[in-house]
Amino acid sequence: MAILSGIPVLHCQSIDDTLAFYQQLLQFVLVNKREAEGRLVWAHLMHGETTLMLQCAEQKHAESHPAKNTNISLYFFIDNIEELHHLAKAKKYPGSAIETRDYRMREFSLSDPDGNIIIVGQKN
Repeated sequence: MAILSGIPVLHCQSIDDTLAFYQQLLQFVLVNKREAEGRLVWAHLMHGETTLMLQCAEQKHAESHPAKNTNISLYFFIDNIEELHHLAKAKKYPGSAIETRDYRMREFSLSDPDGNIIIVGQKN
């Protein structure tokens, strides 16, 4: 058996706000979406080879995925940390200062609208 790929699925309280965050700040592109009763309930996003899925929280199957308030951290390697840090401030997404780590990465972190921690890093 081989795992061929993996895609994080983020369960969103406000899928519209979370979608806007990933599109406007991290420049993800909407590849596919599903709507129910005129509301967005699922979205497939890509930026280069990086893929995410967003799922409206109330669309989870309660019997197979019990409700938990768990947030995750996503780590993205980027090529211009100063540009993204400036953009995050301009778009009013508060984040940490850029710090240089002892493992030769420059990083900062911020949260998406659902409280998932986003850490971005650039090789020093």
